[in-house]
Amino acid sequence: MDRKRLLEMAGNPEFIPGIYNYCDRWCERCAFTRRCLNYATMQQSSFPEGSEITDENVFQSVKESFDLTFELLEDMAKEQGIDLDQVVQGAELPDRSEKRKEAEQNPAAQAGYEYSNIVRTWFEQHAALFEEKGKKLENEMLLGIGDPESALADMMDASEVIRWHQYQIYVKMMRALTGMEDEEEMPELWEEYQRDSDGSAKVALIGIDRSITAWETLQTVLGDESGGIRKIIDRLSKLRTSLEQIFPRARTFVRPGFDQESESGGSR
Repeated sequence: MDRKRLLEMAGNPEFIPGIYNYCDRWCERCAFTRRCLNYATMQQSSFPEGSEITDENVFQSVKESFDLTFELLEDMAKEQGIDLDQVVQGAELPDRSEKRKEAEQNPAAQAGYEYSNIVRTWFEQHAALFEEKGKKLENEMLLGIGDPESALADMMDASEVIRWHQYQIYVKMMRALTGMEDEEEMPELWEEYQRDSDGSAKVALIGIDRSITAWETLQTVLGDESGGIRKIIDRLSKLRTSLEQIFPRARTFVRPGFDQESESGGSR
């Protein structure tokens, strides 16, 4: 995609500004893809239609996006008479490593990171249980017993939801925590505006909400003789409470498109 095409797309009033900043990146389940510039640009990427998504072509697409963005930035700088080379050479870039380390040491962040590992271990240890349950449901289908189709669909959907948010919860929490530290350095700038950290925290909370519901579904379908699922739900509930205490305004953050009643087409 060239610069002209990107500028044309960016000027399309159908796109909701900033909607992609506070989403879970699950485009396949999003009702707002037709109103998302980020999704539209991905569709215009160099991926051949029907091709497999690999690390190589994803990297190529991201590289193209960065190259195009820098070209537009250079054009804007030239229009303003700014020499970007001099700006970069004279700039003192902040060291964000310390802020990230502080965020990583936050008990809530550590709990989010631990959760992602717990999910991975749980699915590895219970692969046989899923296989056994799948065979049992197949037999019930053949015998016409109960509603095994729904149970199978619920099991697969719940697993997908848990896996999708497995790492994203931690990533969004880290963005919220590091962003909160930046915002506290200049609080006056955020007196009249929503804080980005609250938006990121809200996405993490939504991921936790959906994950808890999904674990409860697995608990119903698979059973929980060991109590392992119940322990994971309890852990997520505590993480949710901690995050809500750190970001008390996160739940009321209005995400562009998703949380605006005037927008139509559903929400994520």
